Amino acid sequence: MTKRLLMSLAVLLVTMTACAVNGGTNNAPVSQSNPIDWDRNPKTIVFRADVTGGDTDPFLALSEVPPCTIYGDNHIVWINELGVNNVQILEDRVSDDKVRQFISFVAFNKQLYNYTAKADTLPLTDTKPVVETLTLFVNNVNHKTDAFGGWDYQYYQDIVTNCDVISTAPVLFAPTGAWLSARAVPFDADAARQPWDAKANNLSLKDLAASGQPKWIADRNVGVFWTMFLTSPKNMQFIEDNIEYNVAIQVPNITRDAPAAP
Repeated sequence: MTKRLLMSLAVLLVTMTACAVNGGTNNAPVSQSNPIDWDRNPKTIVFRADVTGGDTDPFLALSEVPPCTIYGDNHIVWINELGVNNVQILEDRVSDDKVRQFISFVAFNKQLYNYTAKADTLPLTDTKPVVETLTLFVNNVNHKTDAFGGWDYQYYQDIVTNCDVISTAPVLFAPTGAWLSARAVPFDADAARQPWDAKANNLSLKDLAASGQPKWIADRNVGVFWTMFLTSPKNMQFIEDNIEYNVAIQVPNITRDAPAAP
């Protein structure tokens, strides 16, 4: 990390300490009482803890939700894993103070800026390594780091755990609209299987796969596929007219890299 950034962080820490002494809780933009600020666009990722790489199929990865994300409007989304193929997606909108407390923990207690992203500097292999990543975008500085940057074993999990408890009133997320993609795949005897009646469900996976494009849906099928996503293996095969299909669901500001709603 550059000397300039180190100095900026030192000044920031001193200012935050003074703020705490003075009891400042104002939610206004950057000022002496609020030295940490961020882009308030709801699409902006202020913080994200993620896990990428490995042998995960890129198509199936479209449906993945990162372990914890904070967006510009203080919308926080995180995963609660209850067991194998049993996941809850939780969300909340929290105060500026809550976000700042977490950022302070990450930046100062955990010294995030001392670690850089080094996964892309490693020699390539047939299988991409599984990589834990952390992104923090505050005060117009977007800092990314990963597990190859020198963390200790518990570092990433400590941060994720603290992110998960920012909210004091979480609610279960249930989408009302989503992008759906499908592809035809060979029969897999080891995959879970689900019959799919295109006419009854008013949705043809054959047509969707043939289009090669995601389709925005906002009917009962959103809940059907979302429930499948939370409670079934991602490689589940949907059977329509004796042809097997995989399905991916993407929800804006929830799943990783989902397109915006139309």
